Amino acid sequence: MRQSPHSLRLRLTGAVLMPLAALVLLFCVITALVTHDTEANTVDRVLIGSVRTLSLAYNNPAADRERLVPLVIHLLRRRARPVVLYSVYRGQTLIAGDPALLPPADYSATWDGMLDRHKPTTFVNAYRENRMVRGYLDPADARQVTQAAYLRSGTLHGKPARIATEIRRAQGDTELIAIQVADYMDDRAAYERTFLQQVVLAGLAALILTGMLFWWAIEWGLRPLVDLTQQVDMARRDAPATFRLETPETGPVEMQPFVAAFNGLMARLERATESLRQFTSNASHQMRTPLAVARVQLDVLDRYGPTSPQGKAALQDIPHAIDSLEQLLRQLIALARSEDQIGTQLRPFDLAEVAATVTGERAAQAPADIDIGYDKSVEGPVMAVGQPTLAAELIGNLLDNAIRYNRPGGSVSVHVDRDEEGAIVAIDDDGPGISAADREKVWERFYRIPNRKAPAGTGLGLPIARAIAERMGATISLEDGRSGKGLCAIVRFRSDIA
Repeated sequence: MRQSPHSLRLRLTGAVLMPLAALVLLFCVITALVTHDTEANTVDRVLIGSVRTLSLAYNNPAADRERLVPLVIHLLRRRARPVVLYSVYRGQTLIAGDPALLPPADYSATWDGMLDRHKPTTFVNAYRENRMVRGYLDPADARQVTQAAYLRSGTLHGKPARIATEIRRAQGDTELIAIQVADYMDDRAAYERTFLQQVVLAGLAALILTGMLFWWAIEWGLRPLVDLTQQVDMARRDAPATFRLETPETGPVEMQPFVAAFNGLMARLERATESLRQFTSNASHQMRTPLAVARVQLDVLDRYGPTSPQGKAALQDIPHAIDSLEQLLRQLIALARSEDQIGTQLRPFDLAEVAATVTGERAAQAPADIDIGYDKSVEGPVMAVGQPTLAAELIGNLLDNAIRYNRPGGSVSVHVDRDEEGAIVAIDDDGPGISAADREKVWERFYRIPNRKAPAGTGLGLPIARAIAERMGATISLEDGRSGKGLCAIVRFRSDIA
């Protein structure tokens, strides 16, 4: 099943927004936890502070108390966090406030001599630490307190509530009074929900804005790539002879390696295309000659007949033309096969064994007046890296050239050696050799040394040898013969697998 194409811009935007969305979610969770703790701590502080303030109002003479208590209640209702739920009980008698806000179950109007039946509520102050006595700066304010302010959970008017309670003896009174201030829990939860909604909306807005900005940033960042794509598309519609990508000097540095690699690939492709064109042209030219010879001889046979002197001569020339054509086709196939590098498995092999086998086969097929020899300078195997079949074809190709272009009564020797760089095989002959001026030209396909008195060839032997060597990572060089005459072809094989 064919998959639908994906937008690089969309992938990059998603790659950024997904982690950012996770961070926004994490931020919302952390904010919710911090808000819950902060709100709980703030409300608890307000409740404790309010109940202590109201308690202090009752720690005054009765005449002052009647004036101070309404003022304290008024102040509590005008705070940033107003407190409107309170009660003051003496025993089971309500003195002030909401009658539904009952004292705790263990409250008694008479003191049993026990202080702080419940642990007083304290808060951590990270900035300064004032020395307090049961929640009061002035020890005298805490002297009449039998139960310092503490927090408990309860129910008020059928709803959960947080209740701050303090029990003290009012000035001029022998009985204990329970002073309480409360706040509904749903008010606290509503505040937390409202604040969290604002945080979530702000996070979503930031996420959307970031996505829009990043989408635009990606479009701006990918503009050089779009420009390169447009260049390629224009070249596809109107292909020039040579094509190279161009980037401005102010273009991104990251694009330079890609542009250089692409232009290098185009240069190699152009060279390969030109080489193929030349190869096809040369091959067709080389094949035209033996075909023309065969056609002429067939015309002679058709005109004079096979029994005529001309016909008999034509019958003798036709096999030579066919042999030349067969040799050319065989070498063209060998050249194409040697340049196919797919599936070449290189491994260590004994070069001495391969060279000895090939030398023996060629010696049996060589003319009787050509002396062929073999030797090696080291004992035991001479290990090289390559492919034994290709190595045999390479050595056989060079050995055939040495035999074919040798002088009558000449000699050819195959020498195997090893040095620090790897294994070496040298094919040495004492024939006419190749001049220094022509030693680079002979690697060109179909090149033949002009004005040379030697059997006609195709000009593909050495190019085939070099292609086979390069396929195995080996190198070939041409030097003067060891005897001072002729030519010595030296092949160096690698000794390790790259």
